[in-house]
Amino acid sequence: MNPLVRLLKLLKPQLPMMLLGTFLSIITVLANIGLLAVSGWFITIMAMAGLAGVTANYFTPAAIIRFLAIVRTAGRYAERLLTHRATFNTLAALRYYFYTRLEPLLPYYRVNFKSADILARLQQDIDELDNFYLRVLLPFLLAVCSIPIVGWGVSLISIELALVIVAALIVVGFVLPLFILVLSKKRAQQQARLSSQLKVELVDGMTSIRELLVYQISQQYQLSISRLSKAYHQAELQLHRLHALATALTFLTINITVFASFYILVPLVQAGDLKPEFVASSALLILVCFETVINMPLACQILPKVHDSAARLFEIIDKPIPEMGGEETVSAGPVQFDDVNFTYPDGESNALSNINLTIGCGEKVAIIGASGAGKSTLVNLLMGFWPTAGITINKVDLNSLNTESLRAHITLMSQSSHLFHATIGDNLRLANQNVTEEQMREVCSTVGLLDFIDGLEHGFSTWLGETGSGLSGGQKQRLSLAQALLRNAAVLTLDEPTKGLDRRSEKTIIANLLNKLEQSKQSLILITHKPLMLQNMDKIIVMDKGRIIAQGDHNTLMETNDYYRKLLNYF
Repeated sequence: MNPLVRLLKLLKPQLPMMLLGTFLSIITVLANIGLLAVSGWFITIMAMAGLAGVTANYFTPAAIIRFLAIVRTAGRYAERLLTHRATFNTLAALRYYFYTRLEPLLPYYRVNFKSADILARLQQDIDELDNFYLRVLLPFLLAVCSIPIVGWGVSLISIELALVIVAALIVVGFVLPLFILVLSKKRAQQQARLSSQLKVELVDGMTSIRELLVYQISQQYQLSISRLSKAYHQAELQLHRLHALATALTFLTINITVFASFYILVPLVQAGDLKPEFVASSALLILVCFETVINMPLACQILPKVHDSAARLFEIIDKPIPEMGGEETVSAGPVQFDDVNFTYPDGESNALSNINLTIGCGEKVAIIGASGAGKSTLVNLLMGFWPTAGITINKVDLNSLNTESLRAHITLMSQSSHLFHATIGDNLRLANQNVTEEQMREVCSTVGLLDFIDGLEHGFSTWLGETGSGLSGGQKQRLSLAQALLRNAAVLTLDEPTKGLDRRSEKTIIANLLNKLEQSKQSLILITHKPLMLQNMDKIIVMDKGRIIAQGDHNTLMETNDYYRKLLNYF
C-alpha cells in the first residue's frame, strides 16, 4: 500500500478537525477574494461618482466590505487554531503509534538496527510528517475546492476571463508544481538519505568522542562529517533553486493573467457590454485569487520528503512481529531447556544447537565459554526476547507465559545495562517503584556502593550524567547489580556482574551476594569467568560454538575437562 494512503488512514481520528480547518480555510480565502473585489468595485464607483458630481450608495458596499473583513479575520484565526491543533495532535499520535509498533521489534531485530538511525527516523522523519496536513494536504484541498468557485464567480463578469483565470490557476496550482516535482524528486530523496546519514554519523561520533581522540582519528571523522554536510547542503541548495524558479514562474503567470484580463475586459467596456467599474475589480480579484494555489509549488516540493519519510518509518514497523507471550502467569519451578535450537532473525546458522539444561529452584548455575559461544543468547532467550521452542518454566512453555509476569519472575543484568540521566535513587526505582530508602541502602551495602553514596553531598539524590557519567566503570556495574537485586525476582540472571572490580571488592560482593541468595532462596544464572565465583556454583555449564560441551561443578571440571582449564587460564 502506498505510504501516503497508509498515513491518511492513521490520521482518520483527526479527520473531523482537519476537514473543519479546511472548510474555514476555504471560507477565509473566498472572503479575502470577495473583500478585494468589492473594494476595487467600490473605490471605482465612488471615484466615478465624484467625477460626475453625483451621489452614490456607499452604505451597502461599506457594510459588505466590513462583513467580509470580519469573516476573513475571524476565519483566519479559527482556521489557524484548528489546523495547527490538528497538526499537533497528529504529530503526537504518530509518535505514539510508531513507538508502540517499534518497541516489540527492537529486542528481536536489535542486530539489524542502529540506534542513531532509529533516532533519526523517530525524530526527523516524524517531524517531516508534520508537514503532511498543513503544507501538503490542506493546500491541495483548498485548491481543488476553491478553483471551481472562483471560476463560477468570474464567469458572472466574463466567461472568457473565467476560462483564462481557471487555466492560470491550474497551471500555477498543478502543472507547474508537478513539473518542479519531477525535477526535484531525485534531489529530495538524496537530501533525505544524506540527512539520515549525517545524523547517524553525528550521534555515533558524539557517543565515541573519547575513542576518536585516544586513537587520534578525530580529524578523519571531521572530514567525513564535512563531506556529508557539503553534499547535504548542495542537495538542499538545488531544491531551493527549484523552489525559487517555481516562485518566479508563478508570479510571471499571475502578472500575465492580469494583463490578459485588461485585454479581455477593455473591449467589453468599449462595446458597452460591461460596466467600467468591473475592470479594476477584476484586476484585484485576479491578484488575490491566486492565494488559492500559491502554496501548491511548496506542497509538491515537500510531498516527496513526506512520502520517503513515511516509507522509511513503515519499513521498520512492517517487519513481522514475532508472536511472543501468552496469558499464563509464571509459577515457581525448574527452568528447562529441551533440545533448544535458535537462529537470529536474518541469520544463516544456528546461534544455539541442541541445548539441554535444567535449573532447579534455588540452584546456582554458571555459564562459561569463549566470546561468541552463545552465553548471552541463552539468557536472552530465557527473558523472552525471541520466541523459541523447548524452554519451559515449571513445565509451562515459555511462549505461553505472560511477558510481564515472566520478567517479574526473571531479572537480567546485562553487561551493557543502561543508566539514565537521573538521580541515583531514580535509577534504582526503575527496578522497583515502591522501594524505600532503607531498602536502597541495604542493597547498595550488599554491592559495596553505600559508603560511596553516603560520601556524596546529595546522597541518593545525586544526579548522574547521560549513561551514568560521573561514575566509574566499577561503580556503574555495582549500581546495575543493585537494580537487579531490587527486583526480588525468583531467578536472578547476571552477566559478568563483577566486571571491572578489583579482587578485594569482588570477593566482598560475591560473599554478600551468596549470603543474600541463601536467605532469599533465589535461583542464580551467572555468566562469568572468575574462579572466585565459579567455586561457589552448584553447576557450571561449559559452552562452545553454541553447544553445551560439559556440565559439572568446579572441582570436577578442573579434573576432567581440558577446555574448562584453558578458559580459566585464559581469562
